[in-house]
Amino acid sequence: MKRLNVFVGLIMLTTALGLCTTAAPAAAQGVTLRYHWTKGDTLSYRLTTQIDSSVTGTPAGDLQINQTITQTLKIVADDVAQDGTATLRETFEAVKMDMDGPMGHVTYDTAAPAANQSPMAQAAGQVFSAMVGETITIVQAPDGTVNKVDGASRILDKMAKGVPEDMAAAGVLQGLKTMLSDDALKTTLQQSFSKLPPGAVKPGDAWKGQLEIANPMVGKIAGALDFTLKAADGGQDGTARIGVAMALKQEGAPGPGVMGMTMTLGNAKGEGEILFDVGKGRIQKSTMKSVMPATIAGQAPDGTQMSMQNTTTTNVTMELINK
Repeated sequence: MKRLNVFVGLIMLTTALGLCTTAAPAAAQGVTLRYHWTKGDTLSYRLTTQIDSSVTGTPAGDLQINQTITQTLKIVADDVAQDGTATLRETFEAVKMDMDGPMGHVTYDTAAPAANQSPMAQAAGQVFSAMVGETITIVQAPDGTVNKVDGASRILDKMAKGVPEDMAAAGVLQGLKTMLSDDALKTTLQQSFSKLPPGAVKPGDAWKGQLEIANPMVGKIAGALDFTLKAADGGQDGTARIGVAMALKQEGAPGPGVMGMTMTLGNAKGEGEILFDVGKGRIQKSTMKSVMPATIAGQAPDGTQMSMQNTTTTNVTMELINK
């Protein structure tokens, strides 16, 4: 059972790459898109991530793991420079996880923790509860460029205390440090606050973006983003609807990651849509669905070599909840 916990933890970590596929904003008919912040502005978002992972070739047999993680985030503009660059304070207000897999159904809600919990739920609770009430600082330019992120490493130190010994020994803790460092979170936020086009755009106009993901287990992942303005209702005071297409490519061979495992990414693609309030300069809602096939190879705890095939489908929705 302990060994199965380790493998479930490993799959949870590797499928978490799907968390890095949030969407990005766009423009309208002859409109210019920019984020607009005023000091004291407060926005709350609900971020829901559904990860469905099918894994074959594990020592425990074929696995199907379905996870849904829902976060409530509050963003406050602490300061806004003359050029519109905003210093934002993002607070994790609540986290809820539901997972179905080899260990059965596991659920944890930081807003209403159950009295009697399974060991897996207790482990998840110790990690997620460390996030609640904590804040990170984000410095964002009006075009969406994230210039700086601070505070993630402090939260990670709290989360590390809740990682069970068997998962820590398996390298899950190191994986968390890689994905949740200040630099890694900056990359993730850059996807949420995607860089906007430099000039006015109208329906049918397209532009490109890019992202980069770094992780010891997967090496360097380059993402190509294609944005197309689908509609611009209401002009400069209306709503822009943007289509997003994404392709991920692994660049170079990865080094050994969790438990000495390496991941070789297959043909990974995604598509989504963003609704952007042009007048208020904020995301109303963004959705992204991605499919990531991968081969995970390495040495099992008993010393035998193994190769697992993992196909992860991730659906991410970020929605403004205090309109």
